[in-house]
Amino acid sequence: MEKTRSMDQMEREAETVRAAHLKQMEKTPSMDQMEHGRTGGFFYGWVIVFAGLVLSLIMYGVIEAFGVMFKPIVAEFAWDRGTVSVASMVNWLSFGVSGLLCGVLSDRFGSRWVIIGGGLIFILGTFLMSQVESLWQLYFFFGVLIAVGRSAAGVPLTALVTKWFVRNQGLALAIAQSQNVGSAVFAPLSVFLLSAYGWRGAYVGLGLISLLVIPLALLMRDYRIRQEPEPGRLDQTKPASSGPARLPGLSLGEAMRTRAFWTLNFMVIGCCVCHSCILLHGVSHMTDAGLAASVAAQVVATMAIFGMVGKIANGLLADRIGAKWAMAGFLGLQAIMIPLFIEAQTAPTFYTWAVLFGLGYGGPMPVYAMLFREYFGLRSIGTILGVFFMVASIGMGSGGLIGGMMHTSFGSYAMPFLTSTTTGMIAAILALTLPSPKREAPATAPELALQTS
Repeated sequence: MEKTRSMDQMEREAETVRAAHLKQMEKTPSMDQMEHGRTGGFFYGWVIVFAGLVLSLIMYGVIEAFGVMFKPIVAEFAWDRGTVSVASMVNWLSFGVSGLLCGVLSDRFGSRWVIIGGGLIFILGTFLMSQVESLWQLYFFFGVLIAVGRSAAGVPLTALVTKWFVRNQGLALAIAQSQNVGSAVFAPLSVFLLSAYGWRGAYVGLGLISLLVIPLALLMRDYRIRQEPEPGRLDQTKPASSGPARLPGLSLGEAMRTRAFWTLNFMVIGCCVCHSCILLHGVSHMTDAGLAASVAAQVVATMAIFGMVGKIANGLLADRIGAKWAMAGFLGLQAIMIPLFIEAQTAPTFYTWAVLFGLGYGGPMPVYAMLFREYFGLRSIGTILGVFFMVASIGMGSGGLIGGMMHTSFGSYAMPFLTSTTTGMIAAILALTLPSPKREAPATAPELALQTS
């Protein structure tokens, strides 16, 4: 007997589990079906989606405000851009590591209290940013506290929405993960607060806004699944179980033995390196090119708005043509737009870039969750997504750090931005190599079939 199994054998086993998962979905009412029956047509899943959207866009907006505060912090302490960029790397690494832990906790205890606890930590970190006096404080307050707090609304929220929705899953994930639209509000707001109160006063203002996270977190409701009625039982409506649902699918170890798992994780590294350099250093690049800070903030806001459009468009497109094809197109779009950003000198050109890049950069993230559910099921979706978010965080932190270090070495952002273009194109090509999961025949519960390929 062979001691190790071939990759083909493991892929066949994974396909068997996926098929079993789809058959289980036929037997088990979807959450939206159960809620329609219980509340006369109102589906609470959409409350979670929109509350999660506002909660995450506040958190994302506060983190992205660091790009606006970047040059004032550099100027006050006379630190170079590479040194300050380390704070972004620490932030993303902390986000990834704590996201993995939050994913495990959400699988075991549910998402609601994880999100509430993370919100409290996030608020504390935001207020403490106004008190930074040294590098270690910058790295700890922004790099650790804010990141750990935000991670509790990353993996747990994504896993929660993924569990609640089968139909309209692409749209639900796209809306819930449209947090980048927060920059549309927070970039101009941060410029205003910065000009009126300085960067320290700006973080006090952002901390006050962050207090809204707690009431939004209280609206979260963990996924529950109704158990099958016992044979012969007259009452056919047994209440939902008191703990998080036990669902079919692969464990983390089983998922890691498939090609799809590693392809998706390499994809997200390239994708995140591609846009994270722009997100952290974009405002600095535009002001270096001669734009006023207020105009640069408006460009960022435009990019954020079209990023949300891209998320929703890609989610809808993935529901129809298949996730991997939609993913490849949007990944390629964000990558090919970066050279235009390098060469732009006038506001109209920057606005044009913001529209096209925003569409491309906004699209991929909600579709990743669709693919993870399609390939691996829901059994350990929080843990698997936690690993994925950790890998994504390495890409996000690396992109920002590369931008700062290369600017210090070369005196411009041309080289780091071209590096971003390369990694983005690699991610798009990798998307095309993803295996195509088998779909169930249309005759079997078409409303429950996952529309990805």
